[in-house]
Amino acid sequence: MRRDVGLVPAFLVAVAAAAGAQAPSDSAPGPPRLSVSLARDADGALRPPLVRATGALVGGAFGGALHDGFPVRYHFRLELRRSVRILPDRLEGDVEWDAVVLLDPLTEEYDLVRSGGSAEHFPSAAGLQRALSVPFTVDLMPRGRDQYYYLATLEIESLSLSELDEAERWLSGEFGPAIARRGDVGEALGRGVRRLLVRLSGLPRLRLESRSPFFRP
Repeated sequence: MRRDVGLVPAFLVAVAAAAGAQAPSDSAPGPPRLSVSLARDADGALRPPLVRATGALVGGAFGGALHDGFPVRYHFRLELRRSVRILPDRLEGDVEWDAVVLLDPLTEEYDLVRSGGSAEHFPSAAGLQRALSVPFTVDLMPRGRDQYYYLATLEIESLSLSELDEAERWLSGEFGPAIARRGDVGEALGRGVRRLLVRLSGLPRLRLESRSPFFRP
């Protein structure tokens, strides 16, 4: 059962305080990393999972692509899976959300647009880095008493030339209805076609994956 961020914004709640306490150092950012963490409250009840991406997400090849005029897209997906003996694990639900980064080559300032159309502006890469590292609380909880785990994935890729105009129109709100229906800017043109264009263009791509420990609610 897939649930889109654009349909239920409450699925994603940015934890700003946690970001301030755990943001990576601006002077020595590490490699891109993705994590999904679990915690319980004082009564032992399971809390919603936290998904966090850290590292030099705007550096290296992606930083070069930004300076060459290519937006960079971050596509997150969190799956809740039920562990089943012998049989393949069962997908119980999933949530997807996106962010797109653009760089103004004249001012060297960044824009960050998230699913649903919310936009932020950053005068420096350090500020953008901190924003991208803010963890999200994802409202995707098991309903049974079986054994479960979470699987988080993050796909980072530069948008192809044919999608540059799409990203600009999305920033202006033209794609608002499509995002509200599907919660994914890439799906407005078709994710399969987009991935093919990115592969053919030779633009950078990166996929990260993280799995939580097994748990019971």
